[in-house]
Amino acid sequence: MELLESLKDRFLDRLSPGLMRSALLWQSAEGLVRSPLNRPGWKADNVSLLYFLRYSRLAFQQKKPVIWASLLFPSELIHAGGLIPFYPEMAAAVISRLGLASRFLEKAAEEGLSSDACSFHRVIWGSYSEGFMPEPQLIATVNYLCDSAPLSFLRVSVLDNIPCRILEVPFEENEESIINLASQIEELAILLAKLSGKRWEDYLKDLRETLVLSNRAREHLLEVENMRRNFPYLLDGKDALGHLSVLASMFGHPSAIEFYKKLAKEMKERANEGGCTLSQGKPYRHILWMHLKPYYSDSIFTYLKEHGARVVCEEYNRCYWEEMDPSRPFISLAQKLASHFGIGPSEKRTNNILRLVKDHRIDGAIHFNHWGCRQSTGSTLQIKQALKEEGIPFLSLEGECIDEREYQEGQIRTRLEAFLESL
Repeated sequence: MELLESLKDRFLDRLSPGLMRSALLWQSAEGLVRSPLNRPGWKADNVSLLYFLRYSRLAFQQKKPVIWASLLFPSELIHAGGLIPFYPEMAAAVISRLGLASRFLEKAAEEGLSSDACSFHRVIWGSYSEGFMPEPQLIATVNYLCDSAPLSFLRVSVLDNIPCRILEVPFEENEESIINLASQIEELAILLAKLSGKRWEDYLKDLRETLVLSNRAREHLLEVENMRRNFPYLLDGKDALGHLSVLASMFGHPSAIEFYKKLAKEMKERANEGGCTLSQGKPYRHILWMHLKPYYSDSIFTYLKEHGARVVCEEYNRCYWEEMDPSRPFISLAQKLASHFGIGPSEKRTNNILRLVKDHRIDGAIHFNHWGCRQSTGSTLQIKQALKEEGIPFLSLEGECIDEREYQEGQIRTRLEAFLESL
């Protein structure tokens, strides 16, 4: 947050498409991260910050082909080609954090986008049409978890004649559907290999190596998850939700290994210095957070902590896949993608939530219903009923992840107060 504030002070008044493509902005940002005055909550955060700054700079400066991708698209495919991954939905979250969302939402409205559409994608379109998003050479998305991503990305594709590929993940996970999905992934990999300029044999070799890197990062992620089960207050939920960007885009790159390795190491050090374990009691009520968060404010999390509750587990910030087999890269990536708990029957998602409730000794659950997100909110009633049967209080909190103009502080606090009383 301090880094963002520093960047706002230096550049916000003269922000322009030209500035986004200048070396000055990115050199200043990287300098702030490396400065001894920058003291993030976790040292691992600097790893991810430098990674995203580097790839954002490369994307805006068009050093190599830029691939727009949605959040579940396998990042290993992009890294294998040495291409530039850019995740517009993550960029929309940063734009919201900088307080710039309203500007681009208004631009999207001028362009005819309905206010009922997801604000992530309205911000993407508004900022892209004004030149504040890097131009992609290929757009790659998945039909899950977001209904808006394929439609939003196709709009860019059609209007600017940019190739777009959509991975159609089958609803049912079985042997036939995995083979079908693996075939789609291989076809897309061939296209990425051509964009990279690599021979197919070389791309395949590098793809297998990215799966090795991905497996190693996964091992350290599991260490982090284990530490959070045993020491639930070391890593706050509002900070952990920021790690979704790492989960989405860094796997297959050495930085993902470095990030989770450093985070696990620092968590162990803090635990040894006196981190509160479950054996010492529960000074806070344990909250499970479902779906995403408001990116412009942390007030919900602050309010929870001030009133004796902590988010100790987040539904989306999880390792949901098994170790991959580098000798079978396309089948492995298909299995990874199809195994996500949000793909398939809503019972799959509900059962995953019930496992988290047990593993993290959850006292209450909050589902943040982002306006415009149909897939996530559609299963809330089933989740509520399943948690009710387990005796877990449930709060369905209507809100907006991106547009702070729609944030109703008083109403949200009233509902949080009633929820906390129910605990």
